[in-house]
Amino acid sequence: VKILKAGYYSRTMVEKVNKSKSKVDGNVPNSLYNRWLGIILLLGLLTFSQIGRERKDFESSSDSQRAQVPQEQCVGFCDARKNQLAKHYGGDLLDRNYLVKSVEKELDKLHQKLKKDYGEEAFQSMWVDSKTNKVIGNKALDSADQNTDVSYDKFKRKLQMKVLQVQIALMDEMENLGGCNCMDGSSSVPLRERRRRLNEGKTVVLPEVNTFLERFVWSTGGHSAAAAHGNLHNESYTAFLEKGAQDAFLAVGIEFIGRNYAMGGMDSAPHLAICNEAVYGTDADVISWDFGMTDGGAHWKTRLYASRTGVHTNRPAHVTVNVGGRNFKSRVGSLAMAEADGVPSLYLKPQIQEKVNGGIPDSFGMGQADLDKLGPFAQYYKCKTQIEKEEPCGSKKYNEDICPSRKFKASWHPGWREHATTGNILALFMVETMIEALKDLVETHGSVEPKELYNKLKAEEDSEYSKYVASEVPDDYPDFVSEELFKEGLKTNVFFRNKAICKTTLLPAQSRYLGLLTESEMKGEINGYDVGFDKDEAMKVPPIDSKDKGSLTLVYEKNARQQCDVDLNIDYKDYFFASDRYGWASIKFPNDAEMEAYAPSGFNPDGVIMICLLKCDWGKCPPGDASIDSFKEGKWRMELNGNPVIDMVKVDQCSVLKTEDGFKNKPGKDGRYELRVQIDKQEDSLVNFVRITSIAVL
Repeated sequence: VKILKAGYYSRTMVEKVNKSKSKVDGNVPNSLYNRWLGIILLLGLLTFSQIGRERKDFESSSDSQRAQVPQEQCVGFCDARKNQLAKHYGGDLLDRNYLVKSVEKELDKLHQKLKKDYGEEAFQSMWVDSKTNKVIGNKALDSADQNTDVSYDKFKRKLQMKVLQVQIALMDEMENLGGCNCMDGSSSVPLRERRRRLNEGKTVVLPEVNTFLERFVWSTGGHSAAAAHGNLHNESYTAFLEKGAQDAFLAVGIEFIGRNYAMGGMDSAPHLAICNEAVYGTDADVISWDFGMTDGGAHWKTRLYASRTGVHTNRPAHVTVNVGGRNFKSRVGSLAMAEADGVPSLYLKPQIQEKVNGGIPDSFGMGQADLDKLGPFAQYYKCKTQIEKEEPCGSKKYNEDICPSRKFKASWHPGWREHATTGNILALFMVETMIEALKDLVETHGSVEPKELYNKLKAEEDSEYSKYVASEVPDDYPDFVSEELFKEGLKTNVFFRNKAICKTTLLPAQSRYLGLLTESEMKGEINGYDVGFDKDEAMKVPPIDSKDKGSLTLVYEKNARQQCDVDLNIDYKDYFFASDRYGWASIKFPNDAEMEAYAPSGFNPDGVIMICLLKCDWGKCPPGDASIDSFKEGKWRMELNGNPVIDMVKVDQCSVLKTEDGFKNKPGKDGRYELRVQIDKQEDSLVNFVRITSIAVL
């Protein structure tokens, strides 16, 4: 009755308007037109009423997943759920042919976006291969051993396993949704009868649809250029990679996350290599390397960094970015060693970067009409054949619209256009490789059920990584492991293959953001985490009164944080701190949160303890800062579980602690270690202190 009245009143209102209008312009109202309009409005209201009823019967709610659906309503309920999922995801995520088409559609959108960003002419010259007339993509990265596709094939397998996990999660939900088996496609109940049962039955609520069912995490490791110093945080190549790949991955139910966890002035190993879970996260699917400027010719660092991904919980692939230059062959050779051991090791091919950069239109001397033909990503990118140099390009290298006086706008740091280019190359690779992975699922495994196929691929991976962890690493790194460690029986294998739990203060790091380091309730990505104490306050007064029971204090330096309305650089060298005012200061490790995160099934290390002191920028440390040399001079001391530390043996920029028991130390009865530190007051300094950035147990 309400609908009929609504239709009548709508029709009547139209007639009243027309009658009023006729008094003004003298037109005679068209009663037939009014009747049809009333009927159309009535039908429209009926339609909305039905939609409203369906929504009432099947509204989204996270609480409803526990509610039971009457069996006579299951078929209609499942129909509604399938329609809901198809509407949300754009199609059937269980249909692999649909997934291929869906990601191909997103790839085309990415191409169109690049045309807009760079302009048609620049898009053609930069991003299209002149020989094949195809946009560069999955050929941008190569396996370390260029004669095989072994790492690329393993990378595709990782993507396939992600897609299968999405399908398995969806099937598991649908097999028992409100007590209904929505995977049972057979039904003899006609559609009209299904709807009648729904309309007359108990109101049932549809569960909310998850935006995504799996995650793919790319964690970037590197130095200041990779961290996008001088730019906004969202102008890093990792941010452009995430923007470029996220829609294609969401099309298959996967959230793509790009973590820019590069840190200015840091080498790749041993510090970050051994602390890769604490820094890059236990959920990382890719851990990339971009340390060319800081690692230099120390190619053992590249191998160790890549090799440590093989003992990482999530078995991420290693990807080397910006590997070109005079060290190219040696670096790729180190990667090939890790690849031969069993770690998927890919690198961004320098010739791809050269092709893209070579196609950038030269803005020097261009008139405004020609500049306008270029997109903003190509304008002022290259001048006089130089990228982001020479004028007018040099002065337009950085984004000057937000916080223009920010730090680190150095000549050796790339600007946002160069970051965009690298990020877009990686995004094209990720999307095209996803398409290749999906096509392989269709063509090679089309009829195999997701659970069966996932178990098969997982078994292959398990076998490969079991062999990897059991393999031996030759002791051929004299610059890495010292003769003293060799004599004590501490081989290279300990650092390359042992499981490690690392307690690190460095930022960015997942252990800091998740509150694991201090077991704090303060958590948050980039903001909201436990920052500790300001350095100036820590210098003045210890955080607790009893000097015999002091604690190593988590300290940050306020003047290192830039102030801006948006995120700039997020990498900071925080540290554990103790001064000559603290007496004996201690820390226990690993804590309960770290054990649960990194070794939930138990931890049985060799008891090798590695600590890393703060690496001073440009090697300039402040007066009173403790060092390995001052430890050997007896100016500060350490104890490990009550045993005096008698030596610190350097492993590049970190040190292995030696007690009277040697380099392998047993934990306490609680399975933990306690490190105590005491600093002596020196006459030539106002305050003497130690700054420790990481403690690792292997």
